[in-house]
Amino acid sequence: MECHDIDAVDVLVCGAGSAGFCAAVQAARAGMKTALVERYGMPGGIMTVMGNNDVALFYAHKRQVIRGIGWEFVVSLADRGFAHIPDMTKDVPHSQLGVKVNIPAAGHWMDEMLLSAGVRLYYGQPAVAVETEGRKVQAVIISTKGGLRRIRASMVIDCTGDGDICAWAGAAYECGDAESGILQPGTVRYYFQAAQVGKVRDEKTLSAFYETGELLEEDTMRHPIKTLRCQNGNNVNHISGFNGADSESKMWADIEGRRSVYRVMKALKKAETGLTVENIAPETGMRETRRILGDWYITAEEYERGISYPDGICYSFYPIDLHQDGMKEIHQIFLIDGQVPQIPLSALIVRDLDNVYVAGRCASGDRLANSAFRVKASCMAMGQAAGAAAAVAVRENGGQTRGCDLERIKAILRADGAIVP
Repeated sequence: MECHDIDAVDVLVCGAGSAGFCAAVQAARAGMKTALVERYGMPGGIMTVMGNNDVALFYAHKRQVIRGIGWEFVVSLADRGFAHIPDMTKDVPHSQLGVKVNIPAAGHWMDEMLLSAGVRLYYGQPAVAVETEGRKVQAVIISTKGGLRRIRASMVIDCTGDGDICAWAGAAYECGDAESGILQPGTVRYYFQAAQVGKVRDEKTLSAFYETGELLEEDTMRHPIKTLRCQNGNNVNHISGFNGADSESKMWADIEGRRSVYRVMKALKKAETGLTVENIAPETGMRETRRILGDWYITAEEYERGISYPDGICYSFYPIDLHQDGMKEIHQIFLIDGQVPQIPLSALIVRDLDNVYVAGRCASGDRLANSAFRVKASCMAMGQAAGAAAAVAVRENGGQTRGCDLERIKAILRADGAIVP
């Protein structure tokens, strides 16, 4: 099929989730002609489309370590009454310190921030292939209603979560556990009918349905009905045994996700709880797929120790949080006072490519480290860092990821409110 050029830009960001949104805004604000490609018709990824609207964590040990564009975004929503920012200096579990955003407002405000920065948007037009020359990605092919179209770019930032752009370009990666190939389970969000939530009968129980096989334990993680109600179907199940980086496997993850929610719906109805599920996310959100190998590989030991890197470019903060299949316990390691992990720029530089940065869930690191830095606030910090680095690479370094002036990158980040090591 014939493929026509539709754009030529300085920086092309692929994926409009937490990382891609911040990368595109930062690159554009830094003066780059920037385009953003997104397979959905809405930005936000896991936060909006997949319905996990908890943005964490901006603070470490009661001190803010992530700010910048991501923080500007949540504060703007809060100022308008569409986000709740908790007191992050309280001694409470980390699960209570995330910023809860209103999903429609979050998608809208991302639109506005991107448009205000001058980013060219290609929503609902997924990347499907790349064109390379040597160690460079010359163009990304997207699928549009008018057929395949080509976007040429000096720099590319892969924020697809699955590392699609890098993988298609031949970059090395890891996917799941090196020996077994096992990946963390996914989760599918569902929503209760709002008018019925206040009438739920919490004294009811679903225990009998596990015994009969009408419910699987991982359909609810054996949470009580009160928890399902309070969470409104958010992050309360495991969809195990699938690989989101493989289209066939991902399709079955989505089918199984809907089966799981349907089992919950039937049990709630049969138990006469008064709860009705009226909506569901369009697909199962995956916690783990590809991790693109970069010039640096963040290990769990480094992350836990909070070591300083010569090229530390942003902070991350979240416990090691490796989910396991079914009802197996989550493998968690909590960071003690004084331990604040950094992300080095070299972990965002793709080892096998010269003009591609990676940011977000597919950044370079081992499984345990990745299980911590994959969360939204950290992805926002990485994305903004990659956007600033891409601007410096285009303007001052001949479109090469390596050899950029680190202080120039940091100056751009600070100008947009980021906290840098």
